[in-house]
Amino acid sequence: MRAEGRAVDDELLAHISPAHSENVNFFGTINVEVDSELAKLDPAGYRPLRPRRPYEA
Repeated sequence: MRAEGRAVDDELLAHISPAHSENVNFFGTINVEVDSELAKLDPAGYRPLRPRRPYEA
């Protein structure tokens, strides 16, 4: 941002991270298809465990 000529306060800069944020939902809403998620539950009401991936050589 400084390279573009914008003023960036050092105090603010100390709190940001170089981490990627494309997978972060900044709006706080999640859309869920409730019926399809409920259909995935077993008779006891639990979601099945993910199958373990074999180790790659």
